[in-house]
Parts: sequence; structure tokens; C-alpha cells
Amino acid sequence: MTLHRHGLRAVAIGVALGGIALALTPAVVQAEDIEISNYGVGTNGMPYGVAWKKGFFKEVGIDITGIRSSPGGAPTIRNMLAGNLPFAEAGLTAIVAAVRGGGDIKIIAGTTNTTAELGWVVMPNSPIKTIQDLKGKKLGFTNPNSTTHALALMLLEKAGLKPNEATTISTGGFGPGLAALEHNELDVAPFAEPLYAKNKAKYRLLVWSTDVLPPLVDTLAITTERTAKARPDFLKGMLAARRKAVDFMAAKPREAAEAIAADYKVTVDVAEDVIKTMMKPATSLKIPHWGPGRIYVETLDNLIAAQKLLGHDASKVDWTKIVDQSFLPEDLRTKL
Repeated sequence: MTLHRHGLRAVAIGVALGGIALALTPAVVQAEDIEISNYGVGTNGMPYGVAWKKGFFKEVGIDITGIRSSPGGAPTIRNMLAGNLPFAEAGLTAIVAAVRGGGDIKIIAGTTNTTAELGWVVMPNSPIKTIQDLKGKKLGFTNPNSTTHALALMLLEKAGLKPNEATTISTGGFGPGLAALEHNELDVAPFAEPLYAKNKAKYRLLVWSTDVLPPLVDTLAITTERTAKARPDFLKGMLAARRKAVDFMAAKPREAAEAIAADYKVTVDVAEDVIKTMMKPATSLKIPHWGPGRIYVETLDNLIAAQKLLGHDASKVDWTKIVDQSFLPEDLRTKL
């Protein structure tokens, strides 16, 4: 787990690494961490970094001491629940699995509404030119039952191929997958931004996920029922600060890139390139990767339906039971 910090306070504040936030005094804003899947690695967390570094959280009266990063939705949810954290962001598959397992979780906003940061690459001299050329080839994904696993099977389906007409291989991560591609252990590897933008001279793009697959949600903002009842103003403030960050990224991509490049271990130029790419409307819904908070039910239903390819429960979910839009302004609420 990575813990990002933004400076040292003049007054010593005891905050447990488990994320239990302590109130300073009744008159002072509570200081605490938030849990964001893959912060510093995946694009979904970038608006939180911008909101933090540009002071948008403080503008709405929230004192965020750190952004905790977990390698995926399931660890994020476990850490939020175990650490009593009030806010997190995670993928839908992990959220629904946790809810079905009795987890105390509420979806409160849409955050990244497309999988625009994901795609597949081949080596420059590869004979693979289109997804129809995947027949008989070795296609990578990160981990079993992950989003990339489902997307790999969806890609084969889109190409008109059956799952057994190509070999799908788990690599354990995007980096190892690209390494396997370079060593001829794979024919096609998945990538995620900003890893691709940082290394794209080494590979040839086969396809972006949003160019061939249906609209799919990436991540959503979540909280616990306990926090939803006890701290509505905090949750409204979190979503308002994030919305302001998304607007800022669209208007000033260079300045936004300067704020988060170090956390993502990329140059400002790479960060700016990624921000501009992710702001382009994508999928049949013509929406950018980062949304201000609106939930697109179609993107949720599509990802649930994709679970059947993994042999999981793909039955339709009653979103009214696990979504609470009361922390969003009226202009962002949608019919579930």
C-alpha cells in the first residue's frame, strides 16, 4: 500500500496508518485520509490529486491529510471498512461483490465513466493488425476475474471469436504483461494510462477499449451507510471538490499535470498528454473518462452483464438499493 503525504504540519497530529481519523478539537475541521484504488498508478485517481494539491478540498472545508492507494477495488473496500475511512473509490465488480457479501457500502457518485485508459498493444513488427487477427494468439490480462480479464474476453467476442480460439494469460499486472510481450511470451498485452503514454514508442497500439467495446463504468465513489448518515456535509464536500478538479483539468491541463506528475512518477508532458486524451468524449455515450459525478446506469449494467464471461453472477442489479445520490447536486442526479 502506498501512502502519499502533502507536507508536514506545524502541529503534531496523530493519525493511525490504518486510516482512523481523529478530530483535532470541536472547533477544527476533522483531518483524515481517503482511499482511492490505484492512486499514483491509474488515471481514475488523478482528480483527487489535483483537488488536494490545488487546495480544492480546503476550499469546501475538508482537511485531507493523505490519499491512500490500494492495488484494486477489493483491497480498497477492505481498507475502507477496516480503517473506518469515510470515502473511497473502487471498481464496480468489487463493489457489487462486497454488497452481495453483506458489506456496508453505498455508491454515491460516478467518477470515471469509461475504460478509456485501457487498451491493447503489440510489438511494432507484429503481424497482428486488427482484433480479428487474435485467432490462435496469446492475449494477456492482469489477474483472474479482473476488469482486464473480462475485457479480454469481450474483445474476443467483439472479434467474432470464441474464448478457446485464443489463449488468455494472466500476467499479474500491466508492467509484467508488457515485459512478457517484449520477450515474445505474449502476442498482445493490455495497458493502462499513464503507463502507455510513458512508453508508447516501444509498442504499436492495436486498439483502445472504448473504440470497440460498449460503454463500461470504470470506478465509482463509495462510502458506508454509517458515514452517509453521520457526515452528509463531508461527502457533499468531497464530491464538490472533485468536480471542481475535473473542471480544472479540462480548462488547464498543463497546470493540472504539474500538480500530479510527481505522484504518478511521470513527466509533466506525459501527465498533460494523458489528461488531454482522457478528456476526449468516448464510447457511444460521447462522455469523457472523468465525470463530475453523474451515474450512467447503462455503463453499470454493461459491466455487470460482462461478468457472465467470467462465470459470475450477471443478474441485473437493483441500483436503487445500493446507490444514494443525495450527496450530488440536483443537476447531476439521474434516474436509476
